[in-house]
Amino acid sequence: MTEPIDQRDPDSLKLRRVYYQTDIPSFGEGVVTDHDLETGIVTVMDDENQSFWRGMEDLVEVIV
Repeated sequence: MTEPIDQRDPDSLKLRRVYYQTDIPSFGEGVVTDHDLETGIVTVMDDENQSFWRGMEDLVEVIV
């Protein structure tokens, strides 16, 4: 079950649209499906092929 928006941690990137860095010159775009605030790991579902990418929150840039 999804938490209501007003009850989610304001620092969480969950459900935010982001660019994410897959390699030094390569980026993807998608939606954050999970964000572990303790470890800084995010999971992003890619818009293009619906694959999942996991990496550090420092490698994503919030679009909206």
